Amino acid sequence: MRSPIGFYFGAKFGQKPGLWLVDPWKKKLQGAPISEATRSELLKYNEQQRAGLPFEYPGDEKSRQLDSVTIERHLMDNYGLSKETIQTFMADEGGGFGAGPDVLSAYCIYAFDVDRSMDEPSLSFPGGNDGIARHIVKTLIPDSIPGPNTLEAVCLNNIDFQALDRPGQTARIRLSSTTVWVKHEGNPSASNFVTVAYTRGGKVYRLKARSVVMAGGCWTSKLVIRDLTSAQRQAYDQFYRSPCMMANVALRNWRFLYKLGISACQWFEGLGSFTAVRKLPTFSTNNKTIGPDSAVVLTLKVLYPHYGLPVQEQGDRGRAQLLTTPFRDYERQIRAQLTDMFSASGFDAARDIAGIILNRWGHAYVSPQPGFFFGKNGTPPPRAILRAAPFGRIAFANTDLSGTPDHRTAIGEAHRAVGQLLDQVLTE
Repeated sequence: MRSPIGFYFGAKFGQKPGLWLVDPWKKKLQGAPISEATRSELLKYNEQQRAGLPFEYPGDEKSRQLDSVTIERHLMDNYGLSKETIQTFMADEGGGFGAGPDVLSAYCIYAFDVDRSMDEPSLSFPGGNDGIARHIVKTLIPDSIPGPNTLEAVCLNNIDFQALDRPGQTARIRLSSTTVWVKHEGNPSASNFVTVAYTRGGKVYRLKARSVVMAGGCWTSKLVIRDLTSAQRQAYDQFYRSPCMMANVALRNWRFLYKLGISACQWFEGLGSFTAVRKLPTFSTNNKTIGPDSAVVLTLKVLYPHYGLPVQEQGDRGRAQLLTTPFRDYERQIRAQLTDMFSASGFDAARDIAGIILNRWGHAYVSPQPGFFFGKNGTPPPRAILRAAPFGRIAFANTDLSGTPDHRTAIGEAHRAVGQLLDQVLTE
């Protein structure tokens, strides 16, 4: 049986010291320091949102209507939520997209649920997405990772970096290389080659390719391709990216959560909004269980929405905030926040925190605005212009073209791009 979640209400709610409400939905938010009107709104929304997808399939009339409005407008019109409630409790609604609910397409709320309904399984490897990348490399270049093609061997054995870029082999991976520009030789529609210029070791190199898949993000691809058409450039200009920071806090134990009777918690002020004790995927180990005295890593996902600003400005301001804040300031904020939340149940930052690692992603998420998925006012969605066909001998990939950042959509977009090149270019 899973332990219940806990909601924390701190200084923002006039609580000094803070107040924990354990199993808030079962208790129907009784005891939460909020108004009766807000309580009623949240309870109604929590009950209604369990109904499942509000449309039959992506692209039908209901899904297009969702894509025509913001998350905020959808929540106000369909669930009776006030702007104040949304700003206070749902600033991270659509949190897999980075920006605020006032600028994101309402379709974002359901986009990941659509992806989960696909036949392909959702995978989780020890070490995260590194396991997926390693299996791809092992398949392309079998002797790049020694040992059998098993989960444990592929994920744990060292990579033979010399094997990645050997002349004569079918697939080559060139490390420490950054592409700076890509351009067709002559007219893109009649070109036989694409020139790729890249830097390595302080020098610039050029190579000719029969075809190219631009799998980089929208913020780089549109600048790297020199002869991109105006239509494709304008489409790329309608892609917006938002930052994210993943703060991984290594703890020597999580007994302070156990004493509260929870293993997951949510809060509505400060850095992040949610964390949970998770049993991570592991290989062969004698440790089959996890207890309150086990070492764990709590992950705080920190987004930087700036409510009330346009989507582009939200991303720009958030990125500046992310990258200009020193690590020591983040560390102090994390320690102070965990102390404020958990000291009453025995947490001691100096004793219990073994280390903090910050992963800062300046362009973490594509932030789909209304019309991103299915278009609006009779115009096609920007992603459709880039997905429809290659540009000469260049095809476009990356999860931002799907609108949902996930390893499955990354693989799916790559599969589509390669297939387009095989159909239209390499079969000539």
